[in-house]
Amino acid sequence: MHERPLLPVVQSCDHCAACCIRTPVPPFQPGEEEALNVPAEWLEAVHLRIAADQHFDLIPCVWLDIESRRCSHYDFRPQACRDFEINSDLCRLSRWDEGLD
Repeated sequence: MHERPLLPVVQSCDHCAACCIRTPVPPFQPGEEEALNVPAEWLEAVHLRIAADQHFDLIPCVWLDIESRRCSHYDFRPQACRDFEINSDLCRLSRWDEGLD
């Protein structure tokens, strides 16, 4: 029987963004944008992507700054992003999917 390799321990989100690379829009729950007071101009790209029917594609989040690999509007990110735990199985699998150690 072949053993599966152990996933690495993740201690930092720096230079990662694996969780955002395949999440095309911030995963807001209904009404969450209003509750967080997200500026309307920051939601335009989100609404355009949804209108283009790209909100289920495996493409980077519209709020992700690809160069810095950081959220452009971090303080306004949805609860789902806030709850995504560093070093969780989903975190480590996302990194593995992206080829990050």
